[in-house]
Amino acid sequence: MSAELGEPAVRRTAVARASMWTPSWSLACRLVGAAGVVASGAIHFQLWTSGYSVIAVIGPLFLLDAIGSWLVALALLATRFRVVAAAAILMELGAITGLALASTVGIFGFQESGSGVGGQIMAAYGTEALAMILLAASLALGPGGLGRRVRGG
Repeated sequence: MSAELGEPAVRRTAVARASMWTPSWSLACRLVGAAGVVASGAIHFQLWTSGYSVIAVIGPLFLLDAIGSWLVALALLATRFRVVAAAAILMELGAITGLALASTVGIFGFQESGSGVGGQIMAAYGTEALAMILLAASLALGPGGLGRRVRGG
Protein backbone atom coordinates (compact mmCIF):
# COMPACT_ATOMS: atom_id res chain seq x y z
CA MET A 1 0.00 0.00 0.00
CA SER A 2 2.82 2.39 0.75
CA ALA A 3 4.25 1.79 -2.74
CA GLU A 4 0.93 2.86 -4.23
CA LEU A 5 0.87 5.99 -2.12
CA GLY A 6 4.54 6.77 -2.69
CA GLU A 7 4.49 6.32 -6.47
CA PRO A 8 2.06 9.18 -7.23
CA ALA A 9 4.00 11.44 -4.89
CA VAL A 10 7.25 10.66 -6.71
CA ARG A 11 5.51 11.27 -10.05
CA ARG A 12 4.07 14.59 -8.82
CA THR A 13 7.52 15.68 -7.69
CA ALA A 14 9.06 14.71 -11.04
CA VAL A 15 6.30 16.51 -12.95
CA ALA A 16 6.71 19.60 -10.76
CA ARG A 17 10.47 19.67 -11.37
CA ALA A 18 10.08 19.16 -15.11
CA SER A 19 7.39 21.81 -15.44
CA MET A 20 9.49 24.20 -13.36
CA TRP A 21 12.58 23.86 -15.57
CA THR A 22 11.38 22.97 -19.05
CA PRO A 23 9.44 26.18 -19.85
CA SER A 24 12.30 28.38 -18.70
CA TRP A 25 14.79 26.45 -20.84
CA SER A 26 12.41 26.63 -23.79
CA LEU A 27 12.05 30.39 -23.30
CA ALA A 28 15.82 30.86 -22.93
CA CYS A 29 16.44 28.93 -26.14
CA ARG A 30 13.76 30.99 -27.91
CA LEU A 31 15.24 34.31 -26.72
CA VAL A 32 18.84 33.47 -27.61
CA GLY A 33 17.64 31.93 -30.89
CA ALA A 34 15.84 35.20 -31.67
CA ALA A 35 19.07 37.06 -30.94
CA GLY A 36 20.84 34.80 -33.44
CA VAL A 37 18.19 35.63 -36.05
CA VAL A 38 18.70 39.36 -35.37
CA ALA A 39 22.48 38.97 -35.66
CA SER A 40 22.13 37.09 -38.93
CA GLY A 41 19.92 39.87 -40.28
CA ALA A 42 22.42 42.48 -39.10
CA ILE A 43 25.23 40.72 -40.96
CA HIS A 44 23.17 40.61 -44.15
CA PHE A 45 22.28 44.30 -43.78
CA GLN A 46 25.90 45.27 -43.15
CA LEU A 47 27.00 43.35 -46.23
CA TRP A 48 24.17 44.91 -48.26
CA THR A 49 25.29 48.42 -47.25
CA SER A 50 28.96 47.62 -47.91
CA GLY A 51 28.47 46.88 -51.60
CA TYR A 52 26.37 43.76 -52.01
CA SER A 53 23.38 45.99 -52.84
CA VAL A 54 24.65 46.38 -56.43
CA ILE A 55 24.83 42.62 -57.09
CA ALA A 56 21.89 41.47 -59.20
CA VAL A 57 19.46 39.18 -57.34
CA ILE A 58 21.84 38.72 -54.38
CA GLY A 59 21.61 42.38 -53.30
CA PRO A 60 17.82 42.45 -52.97
CA LEU A 61 17.88 39.02 -51.29
CA PHE A 62 20.32 40.32 -48.66
CA LEU A 63 18.03 43.25 -47.91
CA LEU A 64 14.97 40.98 -47.77
CA ASP A 65 16.83 38.60 -45.45
CA ALA A 66 17.77 41.45 -43.12
CA ILE A 67 14.25 42.87 -42.93
CA GLY A 68 12.68 39.41 -42.71
CA SER A 69 15.08 38.38 -39.95
CA TRP A 70 14.18 41.36 -37.83
CA LEU A 71 10.44 40.87 -38.36
CA VAL A 72 10.65 37.15 -37.54
CA ALA A 73 12.74 37.89 -34.44
CA LEU A 74 10.08 40.36 -33.25
CA ALA A 75 7.41 37.73 -33.87
CA LEU A 76 9.49 35.21 -31.89
CA LEU A 77 9.58 37.61 -28.96
CA ALA A 78 5.95 38.72 -29.21
CA THR A 79 4.27 35.33 -29.68
CA ARG A 80 4.66 31.74 -28.64
CA PHE A 81 3.38 30.33 -31.90
CA ARG A 82 5.39 27.26 -32.83
CA VAL A 83 4.96 28.05 -36.52
CA VAL A 84 6.99 31.27 -36.07
CA ALA A 85 9.93 29.32 -34.65
CA ALA A 86 9.61 26.77 -37.45
CA ALA A 87 9.55 29.58 -40.04
CA ALA A 88 12.66 31.12 -38.46
CA ILE A 89 14.45 27.77 -38.64
CA LEU A 90 13.55 27.42 -42.33
CA MET A 91 14.64 30.99 -43.04
CA GLU A 92 18.03 30.40 -41.40
CA LEU A 93 18.39 27.07 -43.22
CA GLY A 94 17.77 28.90 -46.49
CA ALA A 95 20.38 31.51 -45.61
CA ILE A 96 22.98 28.85 -44.75
CA THR A 97 22.19 26.94 -47.95
CA GLY A 98 22.52 30.11 -50.03
CA LEU A 99 25.81 30.96 -48.36
CA ALA A 100 27.16 27.45 -48.86
CA LEU A 101 26.22 27.57 -52.56
CA ALA A 102 27.69 31.07 -53.00
CA SER A 103 30.91 29.96 -51.32
CA THR A 104 31.31 26.84 -53.48
CA VAL A 105 29.58 26.55 -56.85
CA GLY A 106 27.92 29.96 -56.98
CA ILE A 107 24.29 31.04 -56.93
CA PHE A 108 22.38 33.38 -59.25
CA GLY A 109 25.58 34.07 -61.17
CA PHE A 110 27.50 35.12 -58.04
CA GLN A 111 30.32 33.30 -56.30
CA GLU A 112 31.76 34.48 -53.00
CA SER A 113 35.53 34.72 -52.90
CA GLY A 114 37.76 34.56 -49.86
CA SER A 115 36.39 34.80 -46.35
CA GLY A 116 33.95 37.59 -47.10
CA VAL A 117 33.97 41.17 -45.95
CA GLY A 118 35.81 41.19 -42.63
CA GLY A 119 35.06 37.54 -41.88
CA GLN A 120 31.26 37.88 -42.03
CA ILE A 121 30.94 34.49 -43.73
CA MET A 122 32.01 32.65 -40.60
CA ALA A 123 29.92 34.96 -38.43
CA ALA A 124 26.90 34.31 -40.66
CA TYR A 125 27.38 30.54 -40.49
CA GLY A 126 27.70 30.77 -36.71
CA THR A 127 24.70 32.98 -36.03
CA GLU A 128 22.47 31.07 -38.44
CA ALA A 129 23.47 27.67 -37.05
CA LEU A 130 23.09 28.91 -33.46
CA ALA A 131 19.63 30.26 -34.20
CA MET A 132 18.51 27.01 -35.85
CA ILE A 133 19.82 24.82 -33.02
CA LEU A 134 18.35 26.93 -30.24
CA LEU A 135 14.98 27.41 -31.93
CA ALA A 136 14.76 23.66 -32.56
CA ALA A 137 15.56 23.11 -28.88
CA SER A 138 12.87 25.63 -27.96
CA LEU A 139 10.34 23.69 -30.01
CA ALA A 140 11.45 20.39 -28.48
CA LEU A 141 11.30 21.70 -24.91
CA GLY A 142 8.12 23.73 -25.28
CA PRO A 143 4.49 22.64 -25.04
CA GLY A 144 3.73 19.85 -27.48
CA GLY A 145 7.39 18.91 -27.85
CA LEU A 146 9.74 16.84 -25.75
CA GLY A 147 8.89 19.04 -22.75
CA ARG A 148 5.29 17.80 -22.81
CA ARG A 149 6.47 14.20 -22.63
CA VAL A 150 8.87 14.99 -19.79
CA ARG A 151 6.12 16.71 -17.83
CA GLY A 152 3.87 13.70 -18.32
CA GLY A 153 1.14 15.52 -20.28
